[in-house]
Amino acid sequence: MLTEKSLKPPVFILFLLISFGSVGAVLFTPALPAIQEFFHVSVGQAQLTITSYLAGYALGQLPYGPLANGFGRKKALYFGLSLAILGSLLCAFSAFTGSFAVLIFARFLQALGATVGLKISYTMVADTYEQADATRIISRFVLSFAIMPGIAIAIGGFLTSLFNWESCFYFLALFGVFMLFLCKRLPETAKIIDRSYLKFPAIIEGYRLKLKNRQLIISAFMIGCGGAIIYIFASKAPFIGINLMGLSPEKFGSYNLIPLIGTVTGGFIASAIIGRFPTMKIISMSIIASLFASLTMLIPFAIWGPTTPSLFLSMAAIYFAQGIGYPNISAYGLSTAKNKSNASAVLNFLNLSTAVIGVLLSEFIFPESALALPLFIFFFFSLMLFLSFRLKKLSA
Repeated sequence: MLTEKSLKPPVFILFLLISFGSVGAVLFTPALPAIQEFFHVSVGQAQLTITSYLAGYALGQLPYGPLANGFGRKKALYFGLSLAILGSLLCAFSAFTGSFAVLIFARFLQALGATVGLKISYTMVADTYEQADATRIISRFVLSFAIMPGIAIAIGGFLTSLFNWESCFYFLALFGVFMLFLCKRLPETAKIIDRSYLKFPAIIEGYRLKLKNRQLIISAFMIGCGGAIIYIFASKAPFIGINLMGLSPEKFGSYNLIPLIGTVTGGFIASAIIGRFPTMKIISMSIIASLFASLTMLIPFAIWGPTTPSLFLSMAAIYFAQGIGYPNISAYGLSTAKNKSNASAVLNFLNLSTAVIGVLLSEFIFPESALALPLFIFFFFSLMLFLSFRLKKLSA
């Protein structure tokens, strides 16, 4: 029988694990212009490498809930990480086939595996911590979402400049092997492992009940709006920075370390103010601050066009405001759910599905326009503010 102490997973492993999927989503982005040129596709088509990944990332949330309940958290991790490694190698192999379709499929497969990190990390925290402590842990995860993808993009920039775009995917495969090794140190946090959770009717019923939880659903869509902003920036910024502003992939990757300062600072503040102010007040104020921060990009882009400060410093301000609200929204959405595994699966599925729709829209609506980036950011923060009013009514 597992002891209470053994049920506490090492936070530093979860810190890396929760960002595993987001690292896979963005590490290669400095290579997007090179991929566009290699496969002779349009800017919008090149951005499908992100959309297909997000689609797999979203769909992958649903099977890992039952798998984690039926086989345990660790076995689900081993399966997902192995699948992600296979997908990463297939992405690199697409260069030998010369097929863009192979790359798109491989990105989808890579994401189906990589999503296990986000899913199981949230589940392990929900398994072992009460809401207040879970919120503090999740606020530290926000630092991971900031630090790891930022570092990943910088690494991707160096790899693309020194070698080629395929090297980004070889690196991701090695990162997956490293995470497999680390995950052996995690405890099994499932209190009950029940194969009945794997029966299809039970799976459908479990998710159906979660879809009735309005607090969970609205929270998921709010997080999804924030996710759409992150991935739209990831898909559009390389073309703005490299093609329009003339930055090298290496320099573009290095400049992407600037926005993470905002999220790190926001995450620290979120952790410090937990319990001192009402949760809904923190959420509302962070969204309003995010809207104002988005204007620091929108106005300069509209008047002068994109510059290094208006692209990267503005995102730092946006991520700062977003970093304060994100952990509160996540913990608030999961707080009323009894089956944390299914609840986190639904939360992340709806969240990432919203991000997929956002990125798809950005690929079809003025895909080569730099101004589209701040306009989409402002739109999704406005939508988040509207949803926060609905969430506030539920909690009243």
